[in-house]
Amino acid sequence: MVHGGQEKMNTEKGFTLIELAIVLVIVGLLVGLGAGMIGPLTKRAKLIETRRLIDAAMESVISYGAANNKLPTTGTFSSTVKSPNDAWTKSLNYITDGNLTSTSSGGICGRKTTNLTLNICPDTGCLTPTNTINNVAIIILSGGGNYNNQTEGTQAVSSATTINSYEVDVDVDGYPADMDRTEPYDDIVKWVTIDELRIKTGCVGPQLRVVNNELPYGYEDSAYSATVFAYGGVPFSSGGNYRWCREESASVTGVTFTPDEEDNDCLTNPESSWDKADTLVISGTPTTSGSFSFTFFVRDDNDPSGDDDNIAQKTLVMTINPASSS
Repeated sequence: MVHGGQEKMNTEKGFTLIELAIVLVIVGLLVGLGAGMIGPLTKRAKLIETRRLIDAAMESVISYGAANNKLPTTGTFSSTVKSPNDAWTKSLNYITDGNLTSTSSGGICGRKTTNLTLNICPDTGCLTPTNTINNVAIIILSGGGNYNNQTEGTQAVSSATTINSYEVDVDVDGYPADMDRTEPYDDIVKWVTIDELRIKTGCVGPQLRVVNNELPYGYEDSAYSATVFAYGGVPFSSGGNYRWCREESASVTGVTFTPDEEDNDCLTNPESSWDKADTLVISGTPTTSGSFSFTFFVRDDNDPSGDDDNIAQKTLVMTINPASSS
């Protein structure tokens, strides 16, 4: 006899202990994998952010240079840029040629060389750099994720200096000597050469030039006077702003040049043979008439220890008319 019909079978099922264990293991693996990704993703984000900050800092320094014809000093760098720290909150390092931080040495537009050379090194010894960049004007760098600046130099240099930067992950001794250990190189480095800087800051025309476009004409047996002017470049600190030399097609009797260095090929003459003066003065009483061609050369003190100076030249004609018959 059936009472109230057949009881409804319960078809609902739950997780067994084994199934729960499997789910927990999978969740744990996913959580662990996600946690393991946090570190690399955070590092990548900080690398990208630091490169952006360095780019912005470089643009600020270049803008300062364009406005002032000089770069900020190492002391004023942090106030010149919007963000002087990297993504790890460590200070950015700023390296430059001290000559570029003052207009008294010609400023940015007055120079074509610098004291800074940057080597890109494939190994710790850096005996054979993969690239050598000469005449570097600005280096801005971050010590990277290890909080440690492994690049040599953090100052305004005043003499010939080579900075070594390394390829990523080269083992470099970047710790104090008493810790005696190396670590993979991870500095983030950006640089600009003097040529790039001159273009970016709007330097136009020759760095050094002879200003005159012509010489005044004169008359035979009458007093003559003219001055040849130079402008720009890196003036000497004493004895005259520039050095002068001239080449001439023929001499003019009765006329003197001060300074009076003359040669058939001025460019082959050593710097020491060129005479110093602010300007070149022509004076006297010419005793012959005619047209006389002179090429005036002027050089500055761009390279005090060598001969890589700025040199400008211009050919000018002196016309001496016959004496008046009246």
